Amino acid sequence: MPENFDAMVIGGGPGGYVCAIRLAQLGVKTACVESRGTLGGTCLNIGCIPSKNLLSMSDYYYKALKNFSSIGIEIEKINLNLIYSACLIIIIKP
Repeated sequence: MPENFDAMVIGGGPGGYVCAIRLAQLGVKTACVESRGTLGGTCLNIGCIPSKNLLSMSDYYYKALKNFSSIGIEIEKINLNLIYSACLIIIIKP
């Protein structure tokens, strides 16, 4: 069934979905069109945030491997599970 809208926002990234919400708050009948299955854009879904998560994990891994012994924490074996990290990224997506 076709719908009529007063405004259509293309892209559900950080700017797009905020714009669509604000238009709706102002009483404008609004559609937000996103080609992906989730809102949030590249930064949230495949770009900045997942990359920052991997950088953060590798930093913690390095600190545990190299620096913990200097403060009295002894670790015999340490692993970096990137599959678990990828699962966390999927879970936190909206």
